[in-house]
Amino acid sequence: PHQKMPSLNVCHVASALFILVVTLCPAPITAFLSPQLQTTKTCSSPLQSPTQLLAKSGKNKKKLKDNTICVNRQARRNYEILDTLEAGISLVGTEVKSIRAGKMNMADGYVRPSRNGRECELFNVHISKHSQSAEYFNHEERRPRKLLVHKEEARRLLQQTERAGMTIVPLKAYFNEQNRVKIQIGVCRGKNVRDKRQDIKEREAKREG
Repeated sequence: PHQKMPSLNVCHVASALFILVVTLCPAPITAFLSPQLQTTKTCSSPLQSPTQLLAKSGKNKKKLKDNTICVNRQARRNYEILDTLEAGISLVGTEVKSIRAGKMNMADGYVRPSRNGRECELFNVHISKHSQSAEYFNHEERRPRKLLVHKEEARRLLQQTERAGMTIVPLKAYFNEQNRVKIQIGVCRGKNVRDKRQDIKEREAKREG
């Protein structure tokens, strides 16, 4: 009886022939690819360095942002600033939200140390109510606010204010590197009309120069 030959799969034969041709022929495999695949492979963009990727995405560019909340311009016009100090401030949640929205005004503000010289309070600084909060949870706009200073600093400020004509006013409010609200306060002496006129003359001289 005749034995039947095992049937060969066409795919197996084709793959075997392809492997044989590749091993015997020194030409690269790309020679057997279609022209479309060859152009796609050759036209691909070269690899980019990490510095180029960062330059395109802008991650290596540091943007300088102004952390100033508000400035008391009247203080520098009406007072002679002798000493400055940075102080923290005790705030509630709605006050912080209003400050981030830029709704703070310290034009009429002043600082008063306590009688025992252990703490200082900020008076008459206006922080608007938060518009998206209920009235029950909102704050008083001009309430006294405690300043976070050391006892030695508060005692020194009390001694300076006991002199005739000396007062403490807030100069600037800003966010520090930890994103906390800080108040720059200054020990000042009031200017008379002659001093104000002299300042105006110096300011005009600088503009002309």
